[in-house]
Amino acid sequence: MEIAHWERNFKIWNYSFSYSQLLLRSVPRSDQDLRVDVLFSNVRRMNISTKLAGLSIETADFEAERVRLGIDDVPDEPFSLFLLNGGSCYVLATQCQWHEDHEWVDAPSRFGPFRGVA
Repeated sequence: MEIAHWERNFKIWNYSFSYSQLLLRSVPRSDQDLRVDVLFSNVRRMNISTKLAGLSIETADFEAERVRLGIDDVPDEPFSLFLLNGGSCYVLATQCQWHEDHEWVDAPSRFGPFRGVA
């Protein structure tokens, strides 16, 4: 089931090993455009490109997809499987949320400061 979709470029903005958080960002293309941050929390496993042309996020059944994705182990903690761009990338995490604003590209994320990154 698709939960979000944007027709714009995204890139990995930050990954925090200590908190297992992955932040993807799409920068504004003009002064009137929105900046979009997508946060995955408690990441257990991921296979993702550093740059994404467009972004669609859907939830999927882990057992139905794990062989195709080449995942042998199952995390102990609760998680969801998020397929990105039709399954070309994926993230196993407990949560996915996003925020849109009119901030400039390097302004801190609404999701809080990431060590060493604005």
